[in-house]
Amino acid sequence: MKVFINFTIFLIYCSVNTAIAEENWNIIAIVPDDHSQRAMGAYGDDQAVTPNFDKLASQGVRFSNAYAAAPVCSPSRAAFFSGKYPSQVGVNDFLMLNEKYADRGLDTSAVLWPEILKQNGYKTGLIGKWHLGEAEERHPTNRGFDYFVGYEQDSKAFDPILDKNGNVAEIKGHTSNIFVKHAKEFLSENKDNKFALTMTFREPQRPWYAVPQEDLDAVAHIDPIVPNMPGIDQEWLKKMTKNNYAAIHALDRAVGEVLDELDRLGLAENTIVIYVGDHGMLIGHHGYFGRGAVGAIAGDEVVGSENIANLFDEAIKIPMIIRWPGKIKQNIALEQPVSNTDIFPTILSMLNIETPDYVTPEGKDLTPLLKRDELSSSVPVFAQYNMENFGIAHLRMVRFEDWKLIKRFGLRANADLVDELYNVKNDPGELNNLINQNEHQTIREELESLLREWLLKIDDPVLH
Repeated sequence: MKVFINFTIFLIYCSVNTAIAEENWNIIAIVPDDHSQRAMGAYGDDQAVTPNFDKLASQGVRFSNAYAAAPVCSPSRAAFFSGKYPSQVGVNDFLMLNEKYADRGLDTSAVLWPEILKQNGYKTGLIGKWHLGEAEERHPTNRGFDYFVGYEQDSKAFDPILDKNGNVAEIKGHTSNIFVKHAKEFLSENKDNKFALTMTFREPQRPWYAVPQEDLDAVAHIDPIVPNMPGIDQEWLKKMTKNNYAAIHALDRAVGEVLDELDRLGLAENTIVIYVGDHGMLIGHHGYFGRGAVGAIAGDEVVGSENIANLFDEAIKIPMIIRWPGKIKQNIALEQPVSNTDIFPTILSMLNIETPDYVTPEGKDLTPLLKRDELSSSVPVFAQYNMENFGIAHLRMVRFEDWKLIKRFGLRANADLVDELYNVKNDPGELNNLINQNEHQTIREELESLLREWLLKIDDPVLH
């Protein structure tokens, strides 16, 4: 009898500890630079060579209508880490390395999800691009990260100069391989800890051809399908697109190595993997080249470089894939519009960490959606872009169900001439602006009302 009781207690003990182990989740969040949602096999691009991304998507949930809070690096990353919109945390346009930006960046008062995880016993690491302020008080190790290897804004693809916890030195090799090496070291050192590793890869930032030969070889067979726009040299556009595919292959290869390391260390089953872009990339789409700040293409040249602001889906839509082993179904595509501001509350919810009373993220918790408990598509998604580097523009966007409205503020121009209204289901290329068509004025008014409510809620500076 005593043996039976002891065995029963042992089974209960094992069951409880197994449940605890299963809930003791780690996080790997991966953020690329300039990876358009379009350019991935899992999102329908048969020419992109992305076997690791495609495998990751088959093992989790893929969001078909994920949006960045802004279409350029710094403000989007600020939203990703803070769960707030860029204007709420002091970041408008992408930060530059000059005197104008020496003391600017993400507000030090903004609370970031890595800080909260660190407070809850997680070992936190950041490998890659930071781009949220170069001042000491904004250094990643002062913003919630125990470990940092990376750079502030720009980096060479080969032999980069990197900061490792405050020590700056040149490191030989290609950034994709260097970051994977440090990721493996971090995972090995913390395999017995709760950890949250954020990897912000350089790829596929330009120059796209600056990748190892194996990545160039992997896409050498491709004859890219490119936008056929008047005045654009098609051969030049194909060359640029093929180089973009090469950089994306380098990114895919690196991510695959990190995921393989999780398997090798026996960490895959209790590690949540989140892949979320920072913004998109136009390569000939609408005749432009760039992200949210674009130049027009004339022949084989980009005119104006980054003088024109836009919020086309090619610039603002992002890949977002979440793998949560045993918790969510696999190979699911969700159509509901979501935002990268949603990552903050979603991570805390997945890790069963309460949001502190002093933190009010604007994003929404996606766990009910991930678990298929809530399938409503009636929540609007917003974005903003305050261009100030190479031009002045104030753009705001709302996406609600099948409709998308883009408004420009401060131009003193007739809204029918500058604003945009698209039915993105019927017109995914956003080629037919419906802003001044009588039959669509009701939906226009509804979207403008949603946008006004949001502007008031976040006290958007365009109101002043």
